[in-house]
Formats: sequence, structure tokens, C-alpha cells
Amino acid sequence: MRLRFSGAVLGLLLACSVAGAWAQPSPPPAENAPARRLLYIGLALYSEAWSENDVVELADELNDVTGYRLVPMIASNVAAKRRIYPIADGAAITSLVRHAAEQAGADDLVFINISTHGGPKVLASKIGSRAVTEVSSERLARLFAPLAGRPTIIVISACYSGSLIDDLRAPGRIIITAARADRSSFGCAPGNSHTLFGRAELRAFGRKNQSLHQVFAAIRADVARMEHESHETPSEPQVSVGADMTGLYDAPLF
Repeated sequence: MRLRFSGAVLGLLLACSVAGAWAQPSPPPAENAPARRLLYIGLALYSEAWSENDVVELADELNDVTGYRLVPMIASNVAAKRRIYPIADGAAITSLVRHAAEQAGADDLVFINISTHGGPKVLASKIGSRAVTEVSSERLARLFAPLAGRPTIIVISACYSGSLIDDLRAPGRIIITAARADRSSFGCAPGNSHTLFGRAELRAFGRKNQSLHQVFAAIRADVARMEHESHETPSEPQVSVGADMTGLYDAPLF
């Protein structure tokens, strides 16, 4: 499944023309479109379908339910004969983040969604058939530094993803992770269409008129149910709410 947007909106892969990313002008908003925007950065860091599906299909759901005008910016390391998205390497991530930081207005919200494998304090990056490399939590913090002062939601679906929270937390950020610092998450086997966390995300965000607090509670309960049914050790998804984001966390945004 892919984004249900027109070709013009798919042009909102708004990176600079570096390292396989490209820039195109934003199309004008549709009549009666919400004024405030959700600048959605989807990063499929691993070269398997579940990684791309997790981030692309969540953009689909958000486009349908959110009270914001969605601006999708997606990069993916899945190899394809016809490349739709730029490669999610460091240069593309830098460009996407810089663009979001420059474009975000006072009423806009930045939403970063990452799906990949992980380890303590690191995320895996695998581009096509190339060797796996690591992206440390410290490097990720540097990549996201231009977003300081912009209200930002960061969602990370990866094993041990809770271990990244300390290096990423900030007063203006809400961070949601698929697992606590010392636990695996599940569903990332080759051939899977989604991770368990990704499935729970799609179901939770698919319900309208919810706060992010309610969305997280639904994700956590759904993940726990699926893990119990498959006899897995509970991953225990985590959330960190910055001091400046408590009101936003409880507001009916989705």
C-alpha cells in the first residue's frame, strides 16, 4: 500500500538536490484545507518492506484523520526498480529536517516516524543490499538539532528504542518508542508487511478525535495483546513528554 495522494502532493518529498534526494515546490492547499500543517518526516531506514510500509501507511492514516494539513516527506532505503522516495541516508535526512525547520510556522507541528532494527543507543541503517551501518542516538540528536524550538513528535519503531530517549529528549518534544531501553520489539522479520508496533500505530491513529495520550495508550495496549498472543516478552513501548508539550499531548489532535 502506498500514499493515496496525487502526483502533485507526492512531489512533497521536499529535500534539497543532494545524495539522491530532490526538491519540488509545494502545491497550493486545497480549498478549505486546514491552515496549520503537520510536517511529516517518514524514515524507512531498513531495506525491507515492513520498514517502508510502517512509515508510508501511517502518513496515509494521518492524512485521513488529523486536523492538520499533512505535508509528507518520506525517505526509504528499500530498493525498487522505480524509486519513489529518496534514499534515507544522512544527507537526505539532513535536508528533510532542515526543510521542516525552515518551513514550520507557529501553529505547525513536526512529526518524525522511523522504522528499522535497533540496539542499545543505536538504530540500523541498511540501503538496498549494502552492509548495515549504525546511527547512534547522539548522531540522531545532531541530525534533529535544527528542529529545536519547533514542537516535534518523534516515533521510533525499533528494538531497544527506549534507549534513545535520553539523547533525544527536549522540552518541545514528545518521543514515543516501540520498546523500553532493554527490550526487543517484534514483527520485523523478512517478508513481514509491518512490525507489531507499526500495526498498532495504524489502528490507533486511524481513530478520529483523539489526543496523542489516547493514541499512545491504545498502541501500548494493542502491542501488549499481540505479544501475549504470540508468547513474546513484552516490549513495553515508552513515551517521554517534554515540559512544553504536556498540553499538546492531551489535546485532541488526531
